[in-house]
Amino acid sequence: ESTEDEQRTMAVLHTLLQDHPLYLEPDLNLLRLARKSGIPARKVSAAINKVERKNVSQYINAWRVQQACRLLRDTDQTVSDAMLASGFQTKSNFQREFRRITGSTPLLWRQANRP
Repeated sequence: ESTEDEQRTMAVLHTLLQDHPLYLEPDLNLLRLARKSGIPARKVSAAINKVERKNVSQYINAWRVQQACRLLRDTDQTVSDAMLASGFQTKSNFQREFRRITGSTPLLWRQANRP
């Protein structure tokens, strides 16, 4: 059960990432996220673990996959360009995280979700 404090921390992180898409930076990690949010790294990590039931890198990658989905749906960017523009550096990590989150490959997801 997450605490009110952890919920508040997640609200701060959500607003931060919505207003400043730090997840697009390939080198974003716990320490940078903590520094940018003004919340101690220990608290950031604990809140993400308890509230989202993810580790920090899965949490950041979820934001990245969301961005990749937007690009795949709304632009004609290649999958590789969408991957890079979403903050992923390696194709293998992108493919693995994309499939874990969407249940699909980027190409099949695009075909199914294009307007």
